[in-house]
Amino acid sequence: MLLSDVENACRLDLFDPAGASQRWSNADLDRAIDKAVERYTQYYPNIAMVDMQTQPFQRTYPYPASWNPAYPVLWLERILYPLQVYGSAFASPTAGPGLSLTSGTNLGLGVYKYAVSLLTQGGETTPGPLVQITTTSSYQAVNLASIPLGPLAQVLPAVGTNTVIGRNIYRTLVGGSTLYLLATLADNTTTSYLDTASDASLANMPQPPLVNTSGIMLWPPMERAFAEYSNLYDSSTALAAGGNLGSMGAVGSGQGATGTSTPTFTLKLDNSELPKDNTLTMRVFYATRHQLDSQGSTIPEIHRDIIVLGACAYALEAYQTPTNDNFAFQDGSVRDHLDDTAIPGAWLRASQNKMTQFQQRLEVIKRQRDYASSAIAQWGQVQRYWWRI
Repeated sequence: MLLSDVENACRLDLFDPAGASQRWSNADLDRAIDKAVERYTQYYPNIAMVDMQTQPFQRTYPYPASWNPAYPVLWLERILYPLQVYGSAFASPTAGPGLSLTSGTNLGLGVYKYAVSLLTQGGETTPGPLVQITTTSSYQAVNLASIPLGPLAQVLPAVGTNTVIGRNIYRTLVGGSTLYLLATLADNTTTSYLDTASDASLANMPQPPLVNTSGIMLWPPMERAFAEYSNLYDSSTALAAGGNLGSMGAVGSGQGATGTSTPTFTLKLDNSELPKDNTLTMRVFYATRHQLDSQGSTIPEIHRDIIVLGACAYALEAYQTPTNDNFAFQDGSVRDHLDDTAIPGAWLRASQNKMTQFQQRLEVIKRQRDYASSAIAQWGQVQRYWWRI
């Protein structure tokens, strides 16, 4: 679903086909669609998730970085902590692959950097050390040899077995520093790979993880209570290096201009549950505004008509302004009477009808979303070790 699809659907429902005498310009419709998406988001937001690294003995963390800077985090939905069994994750590879040039023309001319990560059933390690090579004319392909292998299966008594099931190879674009996924080796035995992928084929590929999630997943997941927009504990100075209110919980104070502060959340953890180091991970689910533009949409296709309905309602509402200057006229002979003051009322009733339908549809999807989500029930005074029962 693209923005143009919704524009066309709105014109059909408003009986305003494309042409020279349109009631609504595309800019008018886009504004109405924007209002509808904003309202829809309040009832059915786009839910994304990110894994964040913990810091020793910290309860308070900054809001996670959104999946798209144009759509900032609105609120947090839920937090799973810890995400994986303590001590079950694999370390990142300690070396990179060996590189050598071979004849080819697909790669550019310049420096390329490579790194490898390990894959498990639970997730992926962060990449190992970078290695680089400089391509030359006619030698624009790279042989990767001695690709690091993962360790043997790790057995944790009474917990489970963690196994490396594959490896990801990442590469930069020519002269760049950002890594992109080049290939996935779906085993723990292959040690060579021939890279002939052009830069254009990598530009939209995933980037490597910032957090090690290669451990054994906890089951059932531990959903935690938390407080938003609160700094119950002084996390801006609690760490010796300057706090953990930097981006994604990294070192930083989070201090801003007068009257501003970094949005934070506080996990309601008992002292015994606080992270002892930074190897634990929490999975944060957060809400953002929906995307709807020429590039695509995060709105489910099944809800397309709700957006169209809302956009039509807002477009009709906005059309009240140019219709409110109508008048009634009667000549002196009381023979001819012209009255178009009923027109604004007709437009108003049409917009109110559409708005009522839009609101009713929003209430339906809100109930659907509420039924599909879980709640944390809490009665009275919760004892300190109640969670253990």
